[in-house]
Amino acid sequence: MTVDADPVILRTDNVAKSFGGLRALNGVSAAFRRNAITSIIGPNGAGKSTYFNLLCGALSPTSGKIEFDGRDVTGLPQHRFAHMGIVKSFQITTVFPQLSAHENVRVAAQALVTTFGLWRPRAAYRDLSEKADRILERVGLADRARRAAGLLAHGEQRALEIGIALASDPRLLLLDEPTAGMSPEETRTVMDLIVSLAQERTIILVEHKMKLVLGISDRLLVLHHGELLAEGSADDIRHNDAVKRVYLGQRSH
Repeated sequence: MTVDADPVILRTDNVAKSFGGLRALNGVSAAFRRNAITSIIGPNGAGKSTYFNLLCGALSPTSGKIEFDGRDVTGLPQHRFAHMGIVKSFQITTVFPQLSAHENVRVAAQALVTTFGLWRPRAAYRDLSEKADRILERVGLADRARRAAGLLAHGEQRALEIGIALASDPRLLLLDEPTAGMSPEETRTVMDLIVSLAQERTIILVEHKMKLVLGISDRLLVLHHGELLAEGSADDIRHNDAVKRVYLGQRSH
């Protein structure tokens, strides 16, 4: 990143999304800074998932515009988002349970460099194997590399899923409830990992554990009834009366 580069990597301009007669999102404009953690929060039905899916290309807006790195990407298919470096890790763990942790990450890395390589000698993939080792070290699973993914603890599987996402060298990583179902100890480990990863890439996440979100986020967006209710730092959000009334006062995680 050069000194004069735009500090914003992703923008949405008045994006809206309707499903038939249901208006799920109504004119949300926001900017996401590079190498920062931005959390999207709000009560159930606020439009978080819809907005999140617009950001990764899983949905196209009914109206409005999405820009990534200064380029209009509105309506592009999701695989184009992935090729540009926008990768989403899902709420439900999506690892291959019978493959080892190492194989899960290596296969993800291999998918980026070849489509038709069925008969390529295994030795030719040594660089990919080394990349998988580096990623597993990065997410704290180096000592679990040869263990079947299905035998890993839940928190370890979520860390592995983040590792699989890292195999594509994302510039923007979107995490959908990355600590869902975790113990407090597992949650803290994954949150520490997310903070560490944000030193190298932009992270946007949806997460319901409010104390943790407020503790790690550089910025938060609060959605309510499909609209942007508030945005700002953790302190801004903590002291926002409207946010406390519609969201923070309703939950005590």
